[in-house]
Amino acid sequence: MNKKQRRVLVLFVDNSSGVLNRITLLFSQKGFNIETITCSVTCVPSISRMTIVTEGDDSQINHIIKQTLKLIEVHSVHLIDYSNSIIRDLLLVKIEINDTNRRKACDITNAHNGLILDIGNKSMIVEITASASVIDGYLDALKDFNILELSRTGVTSIQLGDEVPDINIINKFEF
Repeated sequence: MNKKQRRVLVLFVDNSSGVLNRITLLFSQKGFNIETITCSVTCVPSISRMTIVTEGDDSQINHIIKQTLKLIEVHSVHLIDYSNSIIRDLLLVKIEINDTNRRKACDITNAHNGLILDIGNKSMIVEITASASVIDGYLDALKDFNILELSRTGVTSIQLGDEVPDINIINKFEF
């Protein structure tokens, strides 16, 4: 049986106004929830790379890929292979601390390879770049702390090895 799984899609799209709206509207109309979405310009200024995390079985994911490819602004869609990619999320978190729990907060942060960016008398700011599961584990380890602020970027990814996604557009542009 084909079960729903968390999937990461990478889309190469026109870097123009309204593209993000059209893609998120399509996902919504097809009944797909977007867990995270990140988007940035590529080495070709007119093309953006969009990374979308969603959930579905193989049939559902194939359907959303086919529907997404129908949008004129979408040049290509790639389903990320977890075993052949680096997938990361970025967390910035401000934690309330005091003299009695400061050491514990630092120990938890160090155990999760976090970077302490700022530490004061009443709070500390931590950065963690890791897989979503490591970040979730870190936040779970902080359950006894008061989180004052939290910001996550959402997932981004890149394929391992020498291969790059064929976006069928690079040769159209001059660098």
